[in-house]
Amino acid sequence: MFCHREGSQYIVSDELSFDDIGILAEALSNVGIRKYKVTGGEPLLRSDVVDIVRVLKDYGKAEDLSMTTNGFYLGEYIRDLVDAGLNRVNISLHTLRSDRYEVITGVKALDRVISNIRNTLQYSIDKVKINSVVLKGINDDELWDIIGFAEGLGVHVQLIELHPVGRGKEVFTNYHSSLDGLIKELEGKATKILVRGELHNRPIYVLPTGVTVEVVRPVLNPIFCAGCSRIRVLPNGSLMPCLNSYVSIPTIDIIKSTLSREEKVSKLVDLIVKVNSIRKPSSPWPLRGDVDIEYMKLLRLGGLKKGFRLSL
Repeated sequence: MFCHREGSQYIVSDELSFDDIGILAEALSNVGIRKYKVTGGEPLLRSDVVDIVRVLKDYGKAEDLSMTTNGFYLGEYIRDLVDAGLNRVNISLHTLRSDRYEVITGVKALDRVISNIRNTLQYSIDKVKINSVVLKGINDDELWDIIGFAEGLGVHVQLIELHPVGRGKEVFTNYHSSLDGLIKELEGKATKILVRGELHNRPIYVLPTGVTVEVVRPVLNPIFCAGCSRIRVLPNGSLMPCLNSYVSIPTIDIIKSTLSREEKVSKLVDLIVKVNSIRKPSSPWPLRGDVDIEYMKLLRLGGLKKGFRLSL
């Protein structure tokens, strides 16, 4: 199934249960984290995904709870996910052509995914967003078609530059596509341009229809990393300051121990603070030394409360 663990650099031998995730979520909430994204791999391959959303809402005190999915199983879960507290959903849709979809994902499922996107709009969810990774020679001629499709549904679009991480490292040279031309076109069509300065310095183009196009450029955005304030949790509970980081701090021994829940949460808080303290850009950009140092100090002071990504 597309987007399971094919791009992961880690072999996970012991996944956290949803009860385990509840313990970790309680620790995360104790340091002030209120934004959570359930991602992967493909989170809907876990049969307990609704319970995971529920514990993040309850024990994690989530005020903003989102999910990234390939959309294949979304029709089966969306009602229960929304009831459990899901606020937003990002659905991967890299092409509107069935033949290309099969090449990219390995399955004949375009019609099913599009049907699930339409079905999702029936529920009380704050925002639905389409994620499209731009691939040279594969879908870079479809970007305005995808935007038009999104406008027809009233959903938002996130165009993502291919990132050399996981399987992306193997294909980056062949498939990376510059978004400069598209950005110029968006600048000409947009009624307003916003910037998510608190997250990766992402530009957001507001189109006349009200639909937004957010451009995610992890490679060609010089301060993409400097604006990141997330902590990633692997399926086995290990904490990482960055998806590109080779540093991970295990938590499973604490979570699976015989300690009381209160003791586990206390020890986990210490580890969360520790992993945040070693945060640094994976792709440093030499702007000006003294400015960079002061900016990173500010990020470390305030960044911990920004967001948390849970990989399933």
